[in-house]
Amino acid sequence: MTAAQLFYSEGIRAVGVNRLLEEAQTPIMSLYRIFGSKEGLVEEFLREKDKQIRERFEREIERIANAPKERILAVFDVLGEVIADSDYRGCTFINVAVEMANTEHPFVEIAVSHKNSVRETFSRYLADAGLRETEPLATQLLMLMDGAFVRAQMHSNREEVALHARMAAEVLVDAALAAQAD
Repeated sequence: MTAAQLFYSEGIRAVGVNRLLEEAQTPIMSLYRIFGSKEGLVEEFLREKDKQIRERFEREIERIANAPKERILAVFDVLGEVIADSDYRGCTFINVAVEMANTEHPFVEIAVSHKNSVRETFSRYLADAGLRETEPLATQLLMLMDGAFVRAQMHSNREEVALHARMAAEVLVDAALAAQAD
């Protein structure tokens, strides 16, 4: 099991250095030489996870959606694929923020940066759909997405969670576009 899998499935604090070294079959000096510390390894894990998630969402959204409004809703379609995974243990970045419980913690700053990039993506898609003022709707869509991530951890019917989030997103987007047209 890799460090990334351990951190995601068990939590950052629950996984000690000895367990990491044992699972990776790596000498302790390799960890310190490459990452400097467990914290350095966690930071690398979070940055790599951020990159992978952004790439996955971008790739899948472009594959399934052509029109700007469709891209907004496709975010929730991809979310449905993510939360349907049998290994799903929640949003890595929400989990990290909750686990660290300190908004000033460097890991939480990475999580916030990730969430800000999602909000900016929503904002870009909303602008592409013709919405002149993309805030606060971009933030509301992010909150809806985060809520779906959390709800999916608590309920077994994850497909329904994603579908409901998508439906709510569509109502919000349609209402914003209609209000702008008036």
